[in-house]
Amino acid sequence: MNDPGLDEHLQETFQNAQHHAEQCDKKDDGGVRAAFRKELKQDDEEEEVGYFQPNRWWFTSTAFPIVAGTFGPLANFFSVCAQSQNWRQHTADGSQISDPEWLTAVTGLSLAMSLFANIVLLANFGHLLRYSIAQPLTIVFWFISAVLLIVPLGIVRTTPGLEHSQAYYYAIIAASVYVILPILLTANAAGAYVFRAYPPSFNALTVPQRTLMLQTTIYVCYLAAGAGVFAHVEGWDYLDGVYWADYTLLTIGLGSDFPPKTHTGRALLIPYAVGGITMLGLLIGSIRGLVLERGKVKVVRRMVARERERWMSRMQEPDEGWKKDEWEAMRRIQATAETRHKYTALGISLFAYLLLWFLGALTFWYSEAPQGWTYFESLYFSYTSLLTVGYGDFFPMSTAGKPFFVVWSIIAVPTVTILISNVGDILTGWIRHGLVLGITGNSGGAFQRKGASGQQDIDQGALNRIGTDVERLGHAVEHVEEKRGEGSGLAARLARQISRLAKDAATKPAVEYAWEDWEAWLALLGELTEGQNRSGSESGGAEDNEKRGEWTWLGEDGPLLSGVSEAQWLLGKLCKRLEEVLEEEYGGGSR
Repeated sequence: MNDPGLDEHLQETFQNAQHHAEQCDKKDDGGVRAAFRKELKQDDEEEEVGYFQPNRWWFTSTAFPIVAGTFGPLANFFSVCAQSQNWRQHTADGSQISDPEWLTAVTGLSLAMSLFANIVLLANFGHLLRYSIAQPLTIVFWFISAVLLIVPLGIVRTTPGLEHSQAYYYAIIAASVYVILPILLTANAAGAYVFRAYPPSFNALTVPQRTLMLQTTIYVCYLAAGAGVFAHVEGWDYLDGVYWADYTLLTIGLGSDFPPKTHTGRALLIPYAVGGITMLGLLIGSIRGLVLERGKVKVVRRMVARERERWMSRMQEPDEGWKKDEWEAMRRIQATAETRHKYTALGISLFAYLLLWFLGALTFWYSEAPQGWTYFESLYFSYTSLLTVGYGDFFPMSTAGKPFFVVWSIIAVPTVTILISNVGDILTGWIRHGLVLGITGNSGGAFQRKGASGQQDIDQGALNRIGTDVERLGHAVEHVEEKRGEGSGLAARLARQISRLAKDAATKPAVEYAWEDWEAWLALLGELTEGQNRSGSESGGAEDNEKRGEWTWLGEDGPLLSGVSEAQWLLGKLCKRLEEVLEEEYGGGSR
């Protein structure tokens, strides 16, 4: 019955599939098999801190360093703005008074120290310097940079007929950021050394974190360079160019005070605006994904902790239907976590929007008092600017109003964009829920498709290659079994399902399968055999389950907390099962 040619063909196909799986496994950030074996690894910092710890430790261990790394380059840019002009000017005509040499030297030293602090922070993130060395250096040098700006700010005063220039107010903004950032890093160090809530180190930057920091740096450089070019072409002061570039790239487009008038400026605006707006969109997407989407994972973890307590009481009770019951509990957790996440994100973004609106209006009311703005007019200007309507009938003209507008709009406009996106998510969920109810008559079923928050990026090309190879393997197995007239047929069925799941795993948004699909796959895995129950065998109980490596829906090794989509998780399980079957029926030279 044996056919050596068929066996060689089968072994060759099997080895080809294994090769692609191993190649995928070797990838650090895209390996399918590696991803299945890892616990939920959103990023290295969160993994060390733990999802069940209080939120404050997540903020101090992860959010604070990211804020420092993101706003550090922005503070450097404001320091450059503070040095681009003299700090005092005549009120009547705006002509500037030369700064003393000591002031230029001190502000230059402050900028140099802040740049050094940024470099050390990045080295800390990248493990080029030990945390115990880099963290104190970053904190100290940023504090020194702040002091070197705060002292001159108190010394340089105006007299009648004089006023502070825009550079002076940029120095105030830069000094404020230089104070806030080391405070955040000090809190991070305190959590590590004093409270011992997490290890005193930064793990290597994850892709989302690295992308956010890199995009922020590129956007700031792009804005600064564009301001210099257009200021030269249009004959503006550099800081007026910064103000113009800011409201142009943020699509506010006031336009009444600094419209480009030269043909060169208007021609350069076309590529400059397209590039800047594209960068801004990518930056906002990174902020939303990093800050808001991760919240859903934390909600899921906390709900699982509570559900576990309830299910632990059932672990010693034999129950044929425990897998479906726990599957339904997993679906409830997913639905509740998604709802809580959406409304929490909406509440936070709405609060931030209102805060920026009213406080921004209050500041503009004060800074634009020489123009006679009322508080309502300030509210109106802030509202039209936040929504990027930008009529241009009101715009800041004071030396204090323009710098504040720049930093305020950089924070406010992305906040409004995130708010609108969160509202859209909720409305889309309502519509989808209504459609599902209309199609299936219930809120579940195979129609559910949604993005899987916080899942690892998987190499789609590798998944497709694995699916193709396994499909060929399945045909080879069927051919061998047909020729031999023997075989269980399990390997061929597994190969067909793996091919299907490989296609699903490479698609977005991720698929959530109905129980009927799961039931069929569990049968292939041998986990719905007669007499199997949650407590395991009568003699071994839970200990026996642990020895066999059985998983539970709400467990760390289950699909809910795996960090990958359901299709990717199932793909790993079925691939492992296929290897076992092939070894049993065709491996080891037994035939």
